[in-house]
Amino acid sequence: MKTVVENLKEHLRIAKYKHPGYPEDPIHRVAIMVEEAGEATQAAIDLIYHGGSELELRKELYHTGAMVLRMLEAMGGEVGDG
Repeated sequence: MKTVVENLKEHLRIAKYKHPGYPEDPIHRVAIMVEEAGEATQAAIDLIYHGGSELELRKELYHTGAMVLRMLEAMGGEVGDG
């Protein structure tokens, strides 16, 4: 069974393959990530109120996480002193 990090890396690899073009500016990069987070939110709503599946929610969470990783990777990945 794959770990969460392995699954995130796999989703990132697939996203890069399916969508090789990636915006240069952070506004559009964040917009992509937010779109995925919105889909995760909808999947959570569907799970609780409309008989949706936990599997769909997990999938959308991995998509969101992959976009966070993609953006951090594009920025160089360093974390400052928050």
